[in-house]
Amino acid sequence: MGFWVGVALMSLNPFTELFTYGVSITNAVLLGSLSSGTSYALCSLISDGGFQHEDRNRRSLDKKMDAKTSNKLLSW
Repeated sequence: MGFWVGVALMSLNPFTELFTYGVSITNAVLLGSLSSGTSYALCSLISDGGFQHEDRNRRSLDKKMDAKTSNKLLSW
């Protein structure tokens, strides 16, 4: 979706004075890629619940919930 938004904005260039770039295949690919990358970055930062935050502090793990591992993979 982000790629096509960039291409659509490139195609609107002759009808507006907001943008100052030429209409060409190269610009369509570049602007589409820039728009796609921007959409990906924003989706990585913001989700339906707001800003995404990951707690990387290992002390916050619940020691009771940690599972012990065993050497046996399958036992009959």
